Amino acid sequence: MKHRLLHIGLFIFLLFPGTLFSQAPDPHFIEKIALDEAERWTKKAAFAEASWSGDYDLTYQRMSWQVDPAVRYISGVVFSKFTSKTDGLDKLRFDLKSNMVVDSVTGRQGLLPFSRVADLLEISLPESLAPGSIDSVTVFYRGEPVSSGFGSFETGNHGGVPVMWTLSEPYGAHEWWPCKQSLADKVDSTDFMVTTPEIYRTAGNGVLVSEIVRKGKRTMHWKHRYPIATYLVAIAVTNYADYSDTLDLGDGRKMPVVNFVYPEYLDAAKSNTAVTLDLIGLYNRLFGEYPFSDEKYGHAQFGWRGGMEHQTMSFMGGLYFELIAHELAHSWFGNCITLASWHDIWLNEGFATYATGLSYEHLFDGIYWKPWKSGLLKEIVGKPDGSVYVEDTTRFSRVFDARLSYYKGSFLLHMLRWILGDEAFFRAVRNYFNDQTLKYGFATQADWVSHLEAASGISLDEFFRDWYYGEGFPVYSATFENKGGGLLQIGLSQTSSHNSVDFFEMPVPVRVYSKGKKDSADFRLDHRYDGQLFDVAVSFPVAEMVIDPDLWLIRKIGTITGVRNIPAVHHDVVFYPNPSGGSWHFSLPEGEIPEKVEIYNDAGTLLEEKIPGRDSFAFPGLPPGIYLVRLTTALRVINSRLIRY
Repeated sequence: MKHRLLHIGLFIFLLFPGTLFSQAPDPHFIEKIALDEAERWTKKAAFAEASWSGDYDLTYQRMSWQVDPAVRYISGVVFSKFTSKTDGLDKLRFDLKSNMVVDSVTGRQGLLPFSRVADLLEISLPESLAPGSIDSVTVFYRGEPVSSGFGSFETGNHGGVPVMWTLSEPYGAHEWWPCKQSLADKVDSTDFMVTTPEIYRTAGNGVLVSEIVRKGKRTMHWKHRYPIATYLVAIAVTNYADYSDTLDLGDGRKMPVVNFVYPEYLDAAKSNTAVTLDLIGLYNRLFGEYPFSDEKYGHAQFGWRGGMEHQTMSFMGGLYFELIAHELAHSWFGNCITLASWHDIWLNEGFATYATGLSYEHLFDGIYWKPWKSGLLKEIVGKPDGSVYVEDTTRFSRVFDARLSYYKGSFLLHMLRWILGDEAFFRAVRNYFNDQTLKYGFATQADWVSHLEAASGISLDEFFRDWYYGEGFPVYSATFENKGGGLLQIGLSQTSSHNSVDFFEMPVPVRVYSKGKKDSADFRLDHRYDGQLFDVAVSFPVAEMVIDPDLWLIRKIGTITGVRNIPAVHHDVVFYPNPSGGSWHFSLPEGEIPEKVEIYNDAGTLLEEKIPGRDSFAFPGLPPGIYLVRLTTALRVINSRLIRY
């Protein structure tokens, strides 16, 4: 979806003082994106996809538009070919804002009667159609599209030159052309003919077929032969300069990457867009070949601050690395495979956000990969609640919540990669993308999960119950103890930040170090209950432990405590008298200094700790019983049983 980029320089400077890297991650990038998306949603959320949208299948549309970016106005002729999907179809309906004037509607037999009801155009067909019947209508219309803030149809200027653009996500297309706004029906094929004053040029979906100047008017014809969701249809008009790069797809095939930019931005644009070829190449390897490779990919500059992933031609306020990476990724996830419900917006935004992270992992020698993960993680755990699933899609602030739909959605993919492993995870992604029942269509949450489970052979019900529908995250704490003989015991505990999830079952990565971090070892702990103990083999005494050192999990980390290597028997230390009335003596080898003494009950609960004397300590308040004493010196920890009479 559309995105905004702010504060990038400050974050870069904090990470790398004295040096500016224009491609470094900005922790507030997606947050600004989502805020702008939310503002658009306020204007559109009242729209509800109608039951009639399943009556017919749009197979082709040809749009002939006349616009002047200096004037807020559009006139058009829209030809629509369709196939009936219901028995006795006698009316064809399109979404069209009530202020737009319809002059006439024609069919193959001439003029057709029509009516307007609120934001609906209803056309009476000359005869009822049986399922599978093919027919067509042409709508002649005009008007001044309403302005909805960030608008479906907007005008502005750059350097004193007028610019006009459209941006219809999620339900704004009907504000400027008669269409079917649906997350169940894509138009299979389209042509766009846009006529403007001669000084202007038009950017749009698909391939530029012709550009004709006649009598002071310029007509540009864009042809698109892939299915397209209504909200991804777009045009932009101004005095564009354009240039192209070429991507080698292999097997002798090449694809243009075109850029329509403001003339005053041309030099900067050429420098910034060069990385697009590297990004397409990376995504091709990770996900599968760019899904519109028979046509093009491109950017068109427009008068909004962020970007929008219009199919084959992303509209961009500026050309920045993170914005380029994010909008490009939507070509796979959002455009080719489109969410079937706004409840599951992460199928668009979580994927595109994670793809941006993958670009940091694989490009620039990976130096920005961990800072990118760290920045997202900090935002996600900044609040204790929130699910990735959007329960109420009328709450615009929730649909486009950066922390949940973008950041947390992205990190869910990252955690799934950790659980499944790279091979199975990316096989699931590629199988999902290449699923012929989904490709160039719509996908549900269940579709994606089925591919994950097929690739891994494991059930993910519990994962999605906790992480997708549930709220919050775990807070991990741990203890570790060298048991001698190359054995390390790790105790792992967690508390949940939100009461919707009692316990997050997860494989937890830990790394242990020797003193001075000369040696290290990694372990994957299958954490199934609070306080679980794990015995692992190590080849060195462990002095330090870190939970999730490479940032695979959504989590916070609490306390991690450990004890030094403990000999099983301490023949050189005796506690006496034993039993005692509450005070004990001990003798240590010369030079060994006591640091701390702890007393535990039989259940292992710490009752009290103190600094001992040179050869004695006392716990006078203890009731009679059997206790464990733990005496810590600079060299070791000494355990013994004590009896209080």
